[in-house]
Amino acid sequence: MIAFPQRLPHIVWTSGRLVPLSEGWLAETLTETAHRAGQPDWPLADHVAIAIAAHLEEEPEMPTMQVAELELLLQQALMGIGWGELAPHCRMQPPRVCIRLPDIAATSQYEMLFYPLLKERLEEAISFNVKGIRLDGLRQCSKMLDCAQRWRPSCGRISDDIITYTRDVFSRAAGDKIELVIC
Repeated sequence: MIAFPQRLPHIVWTSGRLVPLSEGWLAETLTETAHRAGQPDWPLADHVAIAIAAHLEEEPEMPTMQVAELELLLQQALMGIGWGELAPHCRMQPPRVCIRLPDIAATSQYEMLFYPLLKERLEEAISFNVKGIRLDGLRQCSKMLDCAQRWRPSCGRISDDIITYTRDVFSRAAGDKIELVIC
C-alpha cells in the first residue's frame, strides 16, 4: 500500500488525476451548494467541512475517493444535520492547484527552457478543469533563472516576462473562467 503524505484522501478528478482534498475545498463546495439551493449566506459551510474532514481522517484504508463518493458523503452529512434541502444541489467545485515556479526553474536551468515547461504545466492545469491556479515563488524563480544570489534589475525583467507570458497563455487557453494568482 502507498501512503500519501497528507491526512485526507485524494480525489480522483478529471482524466483520473489525483487531487489532494482539503477542508477549504470542502467548505468552498458546501458554500456553493448552499448558494445554488437559495441560501447564499449559509453560515455552517466551514463547520461542516471541518466535521467531514475529521471523519475522513479516521478512514486510513481509503487513500482515494471518486468524486461521486465524496458528493454522496456530503449529501448524507447535509441530510444528517437537518439541511436535506441542500443535498440535491451538492456538486464538487473544481479544485485549485498550485504550481511552484522554482521547481520548474530548477528543472530547466535556463530561461529559454523554462517557458515551454511553464506553458506545459499551465495548459495541463487548465485542461484539468481547475477553478484557480496559484503560481508560487516568482521572486525566487526569477533569481534562479538569472543566476543571481540577490535581486537585481535583470531579475525584475525576468519576473515581468514570466507574468506577461503567463497572462498570454491564460488568455488563449482559459479566458476568464479560471482564477490566476501569482505570488
